[in-house]
Amino acid sequence: MVVRNILLAIGVLCLLGGAALSVIWFNQIARTSVETPVAVRPAVLAATHSIPVGTLLRPEDIGWKEVKPDEIGAGNLVRGQISEAQFVGAITRRAFESGEVLIAADLVKPSERQFLAAVLKPGTRAVSISVDAPQSAAGLILPGDQVDVILTQSFTDAAGDPARKSVAETVLRNVRVIAVDQSLSMTGKPAAPVRGAFTVESRVPKTVTFELTEGQAEKLFVAGQLGRLQLSVRPLEVSITADTESRRAAGPTWASDVSPALNAIARKIPQSVSSVESAVRRPPVTSQ
Repeated sequence: MVVRNILLAIGVLCLLGGAALSVIWFNQIARTSVETPVAVRPAVLAATHSIPVGTLLRPEDIGWKEVKPDEIGAGNLVRGQISEAQFVGAITRRAFESGEVLIAADLVKPSERQFLAAVLKPGTRAVSISVDAPQSAAGLILPGDQVDVILTQSFTDAAGDPARKSVAETVLRNVRVIAVDQSLSMTGKPAAPVRGAFTVESRVPKTVTFELTEGQAEKLFVAGQLGRLQLSVRPLEVSITADTESRRAAGPTWASDVSPALNAIARKIPQSVSSVESAVRRPPVTSQ
């Protein structure tokens, strides 16, 4: 009995010792497996390409540029202190080269009071017009876009010529949109639609504001009295030669230019009109 008790005691001690060694071993592995944190280099907001003065910044215009701690200067926009989204839609007071670090004093955010004045170039005005879904390209036009303004007119009395019943012509070319409704940046979000229902009206702007010269503003207001205004979005990059050639070749588009049927009718009308006019003007035959 005594021997058995001694052996049992030795076995219990061995088990306890093994458990203690296991705990110590696992703790040692956990300590050695912890990776040393990698120091994150500071980064500042910079231009991803050349940005002209007066540009409304888009997400693709800016990005983070890693620098050394001693390279961070006064006014730099440091990662961790600000977010990139805070300056999307801001206006540049001066031009920036590709890779150049942005300076806070050279940017005006949409929330600042002088933003609209900073957006306008010298000699220009902010002019707004009312729009609906078709006129505003279904609400896809954003501040910073370049657009053409097209005037469409319908004539109730076209002197009997259906070919001249309707006409469209571009009255303003390559004008800049500086605001949509009361949002002066492309980060403005429309009102959320009612839960469970999709309403187009909640996404369609009511007004669009352009940057125009005094003469362009007068032309726009007169065009608004003549007929309906439509907006056509221009591409970001346009060949100067192609744009010049398109302007030379451009002219009013009449109803007959769009509809061959109206063109065919227009060719027949002069013949019938001339025959009626000749019959009216023909002197009466007198009997002798």
